[in-house]
Amino acid sequence: MNQTVMKIDDLRLVFPISRSLVDVVKGRPGREVNALNGVSLELKQGETLGVVGESGCGKSTLARCIVRLNQPTSGQIHFDGQDVFEGKMLKDRSYNRRVQMMFQDPYSSLNPRMTTGQILTEALRVHEMRPHDQVDERVSELLDLVRLPQDAKDKLPHEFSGGQRQRIAIARALAVEPEILIADELVSALDVSVQAQVVNLLLELQERLSLTVLFVAHDLRLVRHVSNRVAVIYLGRIVEIGDSETLFSAPAHPYSQALLSAAPSLDPDDKGQAIRLEGELPSPLNIPPGCPFHVRCQYAADRCRTDQPALRPLTTGGEVACHFAESLEQNDHA
Repeated sequence: MNQTVMKIDDLRLVFPISRSLVDVVKGRPGREVNALNGVSLELKQGETLGVVGESGCGKSTLARCIVRLNQPTSGQIHFDGQDVFEGKMLKDRSYNRRVQMMFQDPYSSLNPRMTTGQILTEALRVHEMRPHDQVDERVSELLDLVRLPQDAKDKLPHEFSGGQRQRIAIARALAVEPEILIADELVSALDVSVQAQVVNLLLELQERLSLTVLFVAHDLRLVRHVSNRVAVIYLGRIVEIGDSETLFSAPAHPYSQALLSAAPSLDPDDKGQAIRLEGELPSPLNIPPGCPFHVRCQYAADRCRTDQPALRPLTTGGEVACHFAESLEQNDHA
């Protein structure tokens, strides 16, 4: 079994909303957005863990907490056996180097006034990755690593295509020699043909550099292609997690089943049987009691409306947060 490199335990994040004048006058209490509601998972050395779910379910918020762009309300993230939000670890800049994030829109995360060479040089010098006289050589190595021409170092971000800008973002992340990469919707803004090139490059670099990757995406086919394990998240909670092939071929949670059945198949003969989700995703301002999915679940029973299910092991090796997962599986095979 691969070694655990990061452990996330009961992570919760609440964003308070400012009270309006009308709220104050009428004595209404302040409201809160429940962005994360008890996320627990482990990242294993060298794996790619895919995180999927609808927009607004908390995928990107989880990613931002891991790189400390958001501080959770409660819960812990352990790295090297220490909580990254506690004491000395909170001030430890080496964590920012060892855990790097790549964003959906590389153009907004790249300084438009800096050339590619300057962007990569800044990363190397801030973290003192190379002696001064070796920085230029390392910049050249990084461009080769992400398959960009050497003259790219003299160009500004706006002179590149979206796929090339994403390669620059990958090179900048790799410049500081991280152990974990957080890819937040890395290729969702790119054309499909370019997506494949960037994703295949990432997989090649992961194997070559022994990287651990958290891959946040809404494209399920892409997640299946890149991930060893997959976590399905709904309203800030993980409802199912397990081996990629097992989860995609036999999802146990009703939400996972609906999500995967709606994804287009690469097989032209597969007409599919999409499971229709009733209603809209509930607001994180007002999460339903019990199982938060019960308001949209065709299998919901009285217990689901009052008793929130915890993640528990399945015989297939994964975990699911559903009271009736086994009986649903039996019905599917009946």
